[in-house]
Amino acid sequence: MSIARPSLLFAFLSLCAPPSRSQSAVPEPAEDGRLAALVAEALAKNPDVRQADDALAAARARPSQARALPDPTLSLTYTNDGWSPTLGNRDMTTLGVMGSQVLTWPGKRRLRGAVLDLEAEQAAQQAERVRLSLVAAVKRAYFRLLLARQLQAVIHEQEEIWKEIEGVARARYGVGQGAQQDVLRVQVEVTRMQQQRAEQDAEARVRRAELNRLLARAADQEVETADHLDLVRNPRPREEIVTEVEQQSPELRAASTAIERDRLLVALAEKDKNPDLAVQAGYMNRGHLDPMWQAGISFNLPLRRGRLQGARAEAEARARASERRLESLRLELRFRTEERLAQLETAETVARLYGDGIVPQDQMSVEAAIASYQAGRVPFVAVLEALATLYGDRSTHLRVLAGHQGTRASLEEGSLEATSDLSMAPALGGRAGVSFGGASAPAAGAMTGMGK
Repeated sequence: MSIARPSLLFAFLSLCAPPSRSQSAVPEPAEDGRLAALVAEALAKNPDVRQADDALAAARARPSQARALPDPTLSLTYTNDGWSPTLGNRDMTTLGVMGSQVLTWPGKRRLRGAVLDLEAEQAAQQAERVRLSLVAAVKRAYFRLLLARQLQAVIHEQEEIWKEIEGVARARYGVGQGAQQDVLRVQVEVTRMQQQRAEQDAEARVRRAELNRLLARAADQEVETADHLDLVRNPRPREEIVTEVEQQSPELRAASTAIERDRLLVALAEKDKNPDLAVQAGYMNRGHLDPMWQAGISFNLPLRRGRLQGARAEAEARARASERRLESLRLELRFRTEERLAQLETAETVARLYGDGIVPQDQMSVEAAIASYQAGRVPFVAVLEALATLYGDRSTHLRVLAGHQGTRASLEEGSLEATSDLSMAPALGGRAGVSFGGASAPAAGAMTGMGK
């Protein structure tokens, strides 16, 4: 059996199977300027960042209030001897002014201000967490959008190929060299591509809206992205990365600050055993009689030792709890970091397998299928299946690269939240259905999730 238009099928092959970018031979890509600009814009305009900055400004305004003395009090009194006003006529009739000022025990105001300084530092770490999370969210949204656009291009390319093949199948069937089943099968693939194109177009719009939300833009505003996804490796040693993530973690810094704050609260509870003082001074006018004045001092009596001991015990327990929390957070962060590093290593391995092995092998499989079909050794459906596998594996390769970039963003974020599942179960074990945004296509494997 011979094919009526063999040169056209080989043209299809050159269209559908461009040379793969060998990940081991391609130099490390430069930083994406578009992504850097989007990150800067998000940090400048995102309302969550502004809210965190305002909360930090409020926290930083509190220590000075705690360090200040309480407001003095001023009172004006008139004392009359008898029913009718007798100022200046009777000794006991006075018009007086009295002032008083509370003086806390030395060190209390300083400690209260220091406690609030540390709480302001915790607010600063919360603001830093908002920024880190926003940067990672922008990067993940950017790579989701880039992935959606790359898949759009793959689907468009595949759709054009199927249309060309449909013409070949119709021509062969018209001259009696092909079966009607071949034509019907290709028509099914053309229809499926139309469905996937519609769903992928919707997915791209959603990803653009997601990114625009983070940038505080209109949902339909256009966003420029790079032309392709790259595999970006991190050659640094594992321990160096783990140490860096721990050093920049806002949660760990905030937990360390909480320990210092709770220790100051223990010292403050000890200070509360000492009384606070209040000084008073007053002047009383008696008309044409001699004036009177008075001065005094008062203090509270911290006699409720049970309350004071309970307050100190509470502060000490909180300090111990803060120390335990810091250790727990450090262990959790180290686990999350190791998890993401393992996912990155796996993604790099799978990406190399697809870029340097699976996709090129798929291309050779398509060549062999076309040659065998021309020689009459395999049916036309073998060519279709080889092409479908090639396109499915190209799509999966893109997903792996996008997932790798998303996990890198999560590693830089240093979040304590669980990373999205990067399931590789079908990646090396034969063909499986690949789903993205509701669209499914045959492929050799899937890597879902962007890393969180």
